[in-house]
Amino acid sequence: MKFNDTAPMLAPTPGAPLWLAKLADNATLEATVLKRPIEGKADILAVIQHAISLYEFQQHSYKGVVSPGLYLESYRSQIQGVPIETVVVAHLNEQGEADSVVINHRPLDAMLLFSKLMGERVDERFRDRYLTATEAR
Repeated sequence: MKFNDTAPMLAPTPGAPLWLAKLADNATLEATVLKRPIEGKADILAVIQHAISLYEFQQHSYKGVVSPGLYLESYRSQIQGVPIETVVVAHLNEQGEADSVVINHRPLDAMLLFSKLMGERVDERFRDRYLTATEAR
């Protein structure tokens, strides 16, 4: 995977990333693995806790505010030994809270594995939102 292979990795930092630490109550989460958005801080946090548990590690190549109102994060990881890369883009409202978050996972095979595992782990009310391999075909 070329993007993060060409970028230097950042030293790990403690704590949650800005977008997650300052998630707005009315935030929305969209992702390549989701057929429709997750809405509201409580539901997003309920889903994200499962996502975090899937990563064997996270090595960031970028994490920070790129312009007023825009946060970007890029990292590589593995899920069950399969390499995966992730880009997070978050819009920050006037209070500095993330009110819209978009997460992109790649390559396709890793994204589909991530989606499958999330569909198995999340609360039943979110399971039908995850893309299956059959639907991706």
